[in-house]
Amino acid sequence: MAKSIKELVEEMMLTGNAPRELMDAVQGGMLSEGKLDEMLEQLKELGADQVGSGPPLNIADFYKEGVGRYEQRWELNPNLPLPIAFDDLDRKTQFFVLFGEWSRRELEGLMLLNSGEIDAADEVFDECVERAKQIDVAELEARSYENKKRAAQRRGDLKGELEWSNRAAATRQAQA
Repeated sequence: MAKSIKELVEEMMLTGNAPRELMDAVQGGMLSEGKLDEMLEQLKELGADQVGSGPPLNIADFYKEGVGRYEQRWELNPNLPLPIAFDDLDRKTQFFVLFGEWSRRELEGLMLLNSGEIDAADEVFDECVERAKQIDVAELEARSYENKKRAAQRRGDLKGELEWSNRAAATRQAQA
C-alpha cells in the first residue's frame, strides 16, 4: 500500500532523509497544478513548506530589460505547458520560464540532498549556479552557493562550507 504525502513528509521530518517515494511524488506533483497545490497545502500543514533556500521570491522583481533572447541551455521540464517553442517566446517570458526551471532544479537538488544523495545534489546545485548566472539573478546564484554549503556540511567539509558561505555573501554584497 502506497504511503500518503503526509506520511512521507512525517517520515522525512523524523529521519531527516527524504524517502524516494516523496521525491517521486513531488516531481510528479510539479506536473499537475492541482496536485502540486494539494501537496504544498499538506506540507504547509505539517510545517515543512519552507524547503527552499530562502523566502519565496517575486520573479518580476528580478527581470531586467535587455536586448535579445535567452538561450535554452538545458532541457525544460517535458510537461511544462508552453504554448509555443521556447525560442519563439519573448525575452520576458523566457526569463520567467528559466527562473521557474531554476526553482524546480533547486527543489530536486534539495530532495536529493535530503535523501542522502550528496554528490548528485551537488551536481544539481552546480547547474543552478550556471542557470542563475545565465539569467543574471544574483540572489539565485547566492542561494545556489548556500545549497552547495549544505552539501559540504553533509560531507563534513568545513573548508568547503566556509568557501560556499563566503561566495553567497560576496554575491549578495556585489548586487547591493
